Amino acid sequence: DIVPRHRLFAVICGAYSALFVATAVMLTSTTHGLVGPDGQPIPPSPERWLGWIHYFAIESYGSLVVSLFWQYLNSQVNLKEAKGQYGLITAGGQIGAITGCTLVVGSKRFGVPQLYGAGGLACLVSPLIVQMYLCRFPPDEFINVSSRSAPSSAKKVQPGLFEGLRLLIRHPYVLGIFAVSALFEVIATILDYQMKVLGKAAYSSTADFASFMGMFGQAANTVSLVFSLLGTSFVIRNFGLRPTLMLFPTMLVVVVGVVYFVPSMWCLFGVMVAIKGLSYALNNPSKEMLYMVTTDSIKFKAKSWIDVFGGRASKALGSVVTNTFKKPVTNLMFYGSLVSLAIALGLLAITSTLGRAFERLTASGELIGMDNEQGEEEKQPLKHAAAEDEESPKA
Repeated sequence: DIVPRHRLFAVICGAYSALFVATAVMLTSTTHGLVGPDGQPIPPSPERWLGWIHYFAIESYGSLVVSLFWQYLNSQVNLKEAKGQYGLITAGGQIGAITGCTLVVGSKRFGVPQLYGAGGLACLVSPLIVQMYLCRFPPDEFINVSSRSAPSSAKKVQPGLFEGLRLLIRHPYVLGIFAVSALFEVIATILDYQMKVLGKAAYSSTADFASFMGMFGQAANTVSLVFSLLGTSFVIRNFGLRPTLMLFPTMLVVVVGVVYFVPSMWCLFGVMVAIKGLSYALNNPSKEMLYMVTTDSIKFKAKSWIDVFGGRASKALGSVVTNTFKKPVTNLMFYGSLVSLAIALGLLAITSTLGRAFERLTASGELIGMDNEQGEEEKQPLKHAAAEDEESPKA
């Protein structure tokens, strides 16, 4: 409410850049860092406060900045541009992820504090790119889809910390997006924990386990990169959004069934590579398109609650499941798979309903979240036709 949306990149990324660089400096300390005065690694301890700062900084950065990027992107493009470009945009993200995983595998050569500091400086690239975009496409040269649709008599959204939560609770369609975002994270948390438990049992050495996880990251992001370049836009354009949304939970039902019958480390490795890769390449872009029939207030404020609060809450819920059944490992594999299967079936039903609602809203030209002065939902044309007749220079 206080800072213009395009300047949020500079505010958020600048703050995290300073925090990450400061953490990198602290990692070189012989008191609070990784190695003590004797050159030996400092033993892990819950009292190592730098580790807690690192954890919360990384988790919140991944939620806030990725969410902010998609919020801004959704407010600048129309449905046709999204179908054609979101796959390519996702592929660009996977190139960065693969590069990061590769650097982590070689952390002994480069040094952990040095890589950490480089990551902190890299955070400043995003606001620079946004500034270049605004110089090329000044805000007064184009009007986004939601702004075109908003009547001057529409009720203004009141500023406030909980406005996004109010919008989320008020509109069932937005609650459906919340469910699609959160329920998958519960399944991913359970499967990821199962894989790590079996992986840690197979690789007792910390270095070997880190290499195993680095290999996992490379494999998952490579799958996502290939599918983003070759399959994302093709699937969405040719099958439509509803079948695309339903495709991912259908795959979840299948892979969870495979884990249930073959509960091995390498089976889970393959399953996690598949669902992580297709989540980035297929589920995330199609999920973001659901915001095309919502107002900017929902795209920015409600989406923030969905991505940040929903993502953290779903991981917490998944952790409750794994903590409940973690011993013995056979219970974890059996009951964890049953819970995942039940959630996947529920997710399949939700995506079907949500996809049908999106098709209805697109066909009728409605915007979710457009309220009149009496607070009743007002339906306004999206004016997609004019946007689809000519290509936008932003694409």
